[in-house]
Amino acid sequence: MAADNRKAAQAGVPISLGGPRARNLLACLLLNADRVVGVEQLVDAVWGDDPPSGARIQVQNRVSTLRAQLRRAGLDATLDRQAPGYLLRPGPVPYDLALFDDELRRAHALMASGDLSRAADVLRTALGLWHGPPLAGVDTAPLRTAAHTLEERRLEAWETCLGWELELGRADAVARDLTGLSRDHPYRERFAVLLMRALAAAGRRAAALEVYRRTRVRLVADLGIEPGPDLAATLDELLAEAPGRDLAELVPAQLPADVRFVDRRRHLRALDNLVPEGASCVVIAGPAGVGKSALAVHWGHSAASRFPDGQLHVGLRGWAPSGRSLSPGEALRGFLEALRVPPEKVPTGLQAQASLYRSLLAGRRMLIVLDDARDAEQVRPLLPGTSGSLVLVTSREPLTGLAVTGRADHLTLDLMDAADSHELLAVRVGRPRLEAEPAATAEIVRRCSGLPLALAVAAARAAISPAPAALTDLAAQLARAGRPLDAFTGTADRASDLRTVLSVSYRRLSPAAARVFRLLHVRIGDRIGTAAVAALADIDRDTAAGLLAELATAGFVTTDGDHHWGHDLLRAYATELTTDADEPAAALRRLLDYYLRRAYAADQALFPDRDPIGLVPGERFDSVAAAMAWADAERAVLVEAVDRAHAAGEHERSWQLAWAVTTYLNRSGHWHDWARVQRRGLAAANRLRDVRGQACCHRDLANAATRLRRYDTARRHLRTSLVLFERLGDRSAQVSCHKNVAWMEEREGRYAEALRHSELALEISRQLPGTRRLASSLNAVGWYRALLGDHAAASEFCREGLRLFRQTGDRYGEAHTLESLGYAEQHRENHAAAIELYERGSALCDEIGERYLKGQLLTRLGETHLSAADPDAARTAWRAALDIFDEIDPRAAADLRERQSSPR
Repeated sequence: MAADNRKAAQAGVPISLGGPRARNLLACLLLNADRVVGVEQLVDAVWGDDPPSGARIQVQNRVSTLRAQLRRAGLDATLDRQAPGYLLRPGPVPYDLALFDDELRRAHALMASGDLSRAADVLRTALGLWHGPPLAGVDTAPLRTAAHTLEERRLEAWETCLGWELELGRADAVARDLTGLSRDHPYRERFAVLLMRALAAAGRRAAALEVYRRTRVRLVADLGIEPGPDLAATLDELLAEAPGRDLAELVPAQLPADVRFVDRRRHLRALDNLVPEGASCVVIAGPAGVGKSALAVHWGHSAASRFPDGQLHVGLRGWAPSGRSLSPGEALRGFLEALRVPPEKVPTGLQAQASLYRSLLAGRRMLIVLDDARDAEQVRPLLPGTSGSLVLVTSREPLTGLAVTGRADHLTLDLMDAADSHELLAVRVGRPRLEAEPAATAEIVRRCSGLPLALAVAAARAAISPAPAALTDLAAQLARAGRPLDAFTGTADRASDLRTVLSVSYRRLSPAAARVFRLLHVRIGDRIGTAAVAALADIDRDTAAGLLAELATAGFVTTDGDHHWGHDLLRAYATELTTDADEPAAALRRLLDYYLRRAYAADQALFPDRDPIGLVPGERFDSVAAAMAWADAERAVLVEAVDRAHAAGEHERSWQLAWAVTTYLNRSGHWHDWARVQRRGLAAANRLRDVRGQACCHRDLANAATRLRRYDTARRHLRTSLVLFERLGDRSAQVSCHKNVAWMEEREGRYAEALRHSELALEISRQLPGTRRLASSLNAVGWYRALLGDHAAASEFCREGLRLFRQTGDRYGEAHTLESLGYAEQHRENHAAAIELYERGSALCDEIGERYLKGQLLTRLGETHLSAADPDAARTAWRAALDIFDEIDPRAAADLRERQSSPR
């Protein structure tokens, strides 16, 4: 390359490569400089687990582009095709990794020749070539693995360099460097060893002993391991130099370092209040990753002045990934050591150790934090025998055994809300960065599901990324289809690996509960009832209830009455664990069948004489109120079930579900949902070429459009529906279509056309068996005659219809007919009769859950009261009507307000 270009490259002038895929490609080639890299390896490095189709061709194109970029930059590097891939020869290009390797070899050569001082200087210069995390911004697993390897090489070089400098007597400088390195890498024991030796050499022996204490606490609490032999030997060396005084004067202060904490005010206040009330033990319970340990440690630091005799802390490893928890005896021996009991004075039996421990605590005021407890049996030997000290226990289990004996208060830690989640990110990442990328921040908050561990991992990834749009990149990674937990995995710290944390609880589930958890990702909607879980897993309801209780105890579901749910990250974890043997497709069909059966049963209760579509009656609801209550609770699930069935290719279930929820969605005023499910149902029926399904969906979609005042849409669908029902020869359904057309014409003020269609419906009804259809047609003719001013004839038709409705027990039809009769009497100025009819109709609406009709009845009731010179009663009725219309039909509410304000 030309001299000027070489100087520019050596000065660090950047070369524009394009997007992250181009950077991934170059990173992989440089990591394997002067070695052939296979095409498949490049594909993995560039795209990870989700390569596009034609990835091999894209690699060829990207290599060609990179080759041209290197050439334009004037670099002497070559990039050649060589089976089975490509070979990059950087030549004299001084990229940082190559320079570091050269300097590292030179430093070791100087050390071998005995020139320790120059060796240390060269190695420190080599370490200066590192400018932040290696391969920052890479987003594929192979490159993340390579980055971890490079980081390990850097840390090993620091250990070597600082060890050499310590030998050269540079203790103060080494201690300064190691203070920061130890803070950033708290589990790296070699850093702790060097820092202890540097502090001791600088005359700061007590500080060196504190480094050991702090490191041991963190290793035991977070990783469940004791210090290794080098760290233990270093402690022995320091104690042997001048035993006794430094260590003996230390008040136990074993709490791990405090974290930057988002204020869970309610929980912190609860802990504050428990201390004056004389609490001796508080169990902080909650699911994995919810922040129990952070809360206990943060509160412990804030309340340290309340415990002048110090703090004890132990990680009991009840849910450690290794599966090996700390025994009470091991924990007791650690506490006795912290309380300055010489090893030879520690008794051998657990009971004797516990007795000595309690004796030492008597009369003291200490805070004892028992982190990550497995069960009550692990905790009981560690409880003080007298008041004064406070024990904080954290556990994924509620440890109800401690409450039964009256020894513990309980505090349950829940998921964070959106505001606290945002605050946690602000504390960890910085508020300006969040404000610069608000949409990405909101997406990260949503994807992390309020789980503090997930938020902390996401924040750490964003904080160390040099990319200007790090939050946007992270949000895109979280939103990417496939494996959402990948964004919270791959850290060196197993305690921060979300999969590892969740797997510990999962492995402790019974096989049956584990299967239910895996299948729960199939659930429809955010929550699921016990009966639905039974259908999903093909088990009986009592068994499902027991397994859900086990899952709730393990933190895998949250329970509220009969409904259960888990956050999105748990759902993603369950999805990953599901195998073909679990038969998720069959489980979805069982779940859809359950909702279809229940929705059909609710429809039967609400509209028992509705035209059937071939579904077989199964279970029943005891009352209309029970059916409405169930449908109210499951509405969002039922609407989504129609979509899920269609997406899964279960088209018959899709349109039948849409049909089954029609009556409920209409009467409860959820008309947008009604239109949505009918559109999806119609698409499913079209896929099946099911003429009856198409006809039903066209008709119900038209009715929903009429409710929403989309009359052109309604007219088009009704016309199609009527043609299809005529083709099927279904005269009963034709009656319904004519009445639906009449209703639509009425809404547009075309009363004569509405009467014509209602008379056609009545003509067909008289030729068919059954009375409900005839009663409905009689009422429709009476209603439209009333609207056209023929009130006497209207009354005759409506009274005949009312008699038939009462004969069949159809309260929905009866309520509609009472409105028609009331309207006729109102306009004949029989005010008392009209008021009675409207009030009876309104009461019936309460029984059947018909909200819109009740609003209409109350509106007419108000008008009648006003005509009868009772304005107060009129206002009362209208206020009640507005309460309904404001919620389900704002335009109707606006019309009513306008009528009230207009002069009469």
